[in-house]
Amino acid sequence: MNMQDVEPIDIKVRDGASMDRCITAAVDRMIESARRQRTHGILVTRLGDGHFVVGLSNAVPFGYTYQLDSRRQTA
Repeated sequence: MNMQDVEPIDIKVRDGASMDRCITAAVDRMIESARRQRTHGILVTRLGDGHFVVGLSNAVPFGYTYQLDSRRQTA
């Protein structure tokens, strides 16, 4: 299995409790894949309010989970 075989997990939630639960579950699934490959870390990207993507990233060292906020900033 290589990184291309591991699809990112798209998460859309409406409340904080669901957000925490869904992101934790997605990160746990990615940890399993990362442990098998031992080459990539996990990146949690916030795309908008209640919208996240969790996936493996070669920009994140193995054993680490980084967060990135990619929401558009409004003036």
